[in-house]
Amino acid sequence: MKPMLISDVGWCKAMKDAFTQLGLDADAVLAEAGVDLENSREIELGELTDGFSRAWEIAVAKTGNPAIGLTVPSHPLNSLGVLSHVVLSASDVRSALSAVSRFMHLISPTAAIDSRVEGERWVMTLQIASGRRPVPAQRYDFYSTVLLRAVHWLTGRAVQPLAFHTPAAAPADSTPWRKAFGCPVHFGAAHCMIEMAMADLSLPIPTADRAVSDLCERIAVQVAEQQGGSVSIRVRQALMKHLSKGDPRREAVAAMLCMSERTLQRRLTEEGTSFAELVDEVRREMAQRYFAHSHFTATEITFALGFSDPSNLYRACKRWFGRSPSTMRAN
Repeated sequence: MKPMLISDVGWCKAMKDAFTQLGLDADAVLAEAGVDLENSREIELGELTDGFSRAWEIAVAKTGNPAIGLTVPSHPLNSLGVLSHVVLSASDVRSALSAVSRFMHLISPTAAIDSRVEGERWVMTLQIASGRRPVPAQRYDFYSTVLLRAVHWLTGRAVQPLAFHTPAAAPADSTPWRKAFGCPVHFGAAHCMIEMAMADLSLPIPTADRAVSDLCERIAVQVAEQQGGSVSIRVRQALMKHLSKGDPRREAVAAMLCMSERTLQRRLTEEGTSFAELVDEVRREMAQRYFAHSHFTATEITFALGFSDPSNLYRACKRWFGRSPSTMRAN
């Protein structure tokens, strides 16, 4: 997997842009929050999301303004990185937002977007990974603000949502939020959601180009594979780390990847696999490694693979290798 500096993450660039507009020293704020911009090592999702949350908390404390998440970056598409070309060449708003949803991990590894149709409304749900500290409201505000302003840039029209829902508690004065989104704002919601009219999703993008779109899509897929951005790769990584804790549950892995169970299932289907298939593949590969080191007992391997009983390992080995665990260890 190709290492990537945190400073290269599109969403980190957007955050720095917003902090600078607020008169803050963006690098100093992120450093104070414990975010090492030049770090290219693999970072736990919880550690990274806590760093970003802490940065927004520091920014609020320094400015004394709880509405700073509504700050619009100089150019919203800069936060999309390689995806900026994908959305610029998309045929309409729906295609562009679908691409953002599929490749959200390339934009921000700590967030995911799910969407569904409800009658004449398109409902997008934003999920942000939580670590040891709660996610500040400003992060939800900022993602939503940038997303809507990007639609404005793409279409040349100030598209206003039908409603904005946020988990944040209602502020003393909600005027900044109502002005920013131009629609009813519902505080204290279970999830952060943006409701849009289906008609707005059909708005054409003037720079649409089918050939360019196909090319950019292939490039995005390649980048995702290089950086572990494909969902199947991320699921495999999570399974390798957590199998020893017991039989893996799909909803638990979905939460680790900051997406709903339904979204995880759909993304894996799009990539031609399933959660059960990945669990079986990872277990088989790890079993081969463990059997290569004969000092591991069958019982130790059973629990290392997340099986609850040695009989489960026996049946799996017969199916995978046509041999029993004892025969595998002997060989």
